Amino acid sequence: MKFLPKFLFKCSALLLIPAAASAAGTYYTGNYQSPQTNYSQRSYTQRTRTSTYSQQGVSDYNRNQYANAGYVTNGRSAAQARNAGATQQQKKQVVQGNEKQGFCLGAGISRQTSMWQFEMKESDSILHYDNVDWNVFDVNAGYKFSLGNTGMQIDAGFKYGMQAGESTMIDDDITNGGYYVATWGDDTDDDGIMDVIYGDQMGRALSIGTSKDGSMMEFNAGIGLTDFFKWGNVKITPKIGWRYLKYELETTNNNGMAIDTFTGDGGCIGVPGSDEVQCDPVLIFYDNAGNSYLASRSDTNADTVIDLNDVIEVPDGYQYVNTGGTYYYGQPGVSHKYEVEWSGPYFALDMLYDINQNNSVNAYVELGLPSYNATGDQPYRFDWQHPKSVEDDAGVGSAFHLGLGANWSTAITDSVALSVGVTYDYYTVSDADAKTYLNEAYYTGVYFDRLENLYDGNEEEMLAKDEIANNIVKLEQDCPGWVCNASGEIEAFYKSLGVRVGINAKF
Repeated sequence: MKFLPKFLFKCSALLLIPAAASAAGTYYTGNYQSPQTNYSQRSYTQRTRTSTYSQQGVSDYNRNQYANAGYVTNGRSAAQARNAGATQQQKKQVVQGNEKQGFCLGAGISRQTSMWQFEMKESDSILHYDNVDWNVFDVNAGYKFSLGNTGMQIDAGFKYGMQAGESTMIDDDITNGGYYVATWGDDTDDDGIMDVIYGDQMGRALSIGTSKDGSMMEFNAGIGLTDFFKWGNVKITPKIGWRYLKYELETTNNNGMAIDTFTGDGGCIGVPGSDEVQCDPVLIFYDNAGNSYLASRSDTNADTVIDLNDVIEVPDGYQYVNTGGTYYYGQPGVSHKYEVEWSGPYFALDMLYDINQNNSVNAYVELGLPSYNATGDQPYRFDWQHPKSVEDDAGVGSAFHLGLGANWSTAITDSVALSVGVTYDYYTVSDADAKTYLNEAYYTGVYFDRLENLYDGNEEEMLAKDEIANNIVKLEQDCPGWVCNASGEIEAFYKSLGVRVGINAKF
């Protein structure tokens, strides 16, 4: 391409309520009779009344003493019992407070399906990797703590993925444009300037290859206000942080076709009765003196219309033909290789809904403003070379990231839970700058070859007559150090949908 640029325990308080209980030898209840009572002259009735009186009176007395002195059956005072109850209540409050403090760890595996595409605005070229599957392993950790009256948490995560199976890469310079090759015209007065411009020679290509053996890596770190506000029964934690995503993709078994076409009259012709347009490949004819002639259809049947009924005529004396950049190619090895990075700050909302003490649902929404950088090695063009062909760049805040996710968790033990969920990510950037690293050796080789073989070393004459040599000189001027810069040239996006299974622990 011409310019190229990615988370049981529950503490139940035991309330100790003071209660009176009978205990032998603790209190006098009136049932005990001294030996003197057995020799008393009082009647049974008297004894009974006395016993009844004593029982009631002493019992009332004891109840009164219990209420005022606080005696209890276990020897503790009511004040002590109240203090014990209060202590337990304090313990309950401490335990409940600690439910929002402590460490958590998690790990999981996921399968993600993704797509990456970038588009060049002026060169009208698109390249995309479709249905890239990742097998991803992730780990995460967090710590919740109190800061004054505010609950806070810090967390971090790491992911590493390997590409699963094969996917398709399409490098498309046909449906959305092509690349400039040369301008054709005629210098009628031999002053080195084209007096008549016939049109441009444009290159168009389409290649399809296999993508495999890619890898991806991601990490993030953030800080938030735990359960800062609620929406009904949903607890919401706002967070800020930094996220970094990097993936590498490469293409093998790449096959394609390239064709040079002519934009002038007779180059492309509409098919009658259809909106189809057909473009003939460029045919460049040469004579023995090295003069070139670009052949195209002309109005050979004199019907004032250039159409498919016209033929391509070649002037006399032109003996051989060159099809320009029209050819088929196959590349069994690595033809494309890209390293893409998205990195920057984000704001997120974590939402938690407790279904019951064993099950919960959590979800998150994340909005980020990352930077974008893509480095590509794309050597199949004749003017590019390893190890770096192109580089696209946009600073922090130039791109956008939307992250969504939801998980259902169920407790396995008091502190361990199983989770199942889905994730979605979408990254996009517009107006990224592009750099193209040209192969200096190629262009200088063409320049000096023409100088020696066509003009006998006369550079002045060559620059006065030779358009190709002048184009090379201009290219070096426009691309200092053989690096061409194009501002705002790149639009790109990366999207991914995944299913995840994980395990979480709190302690």
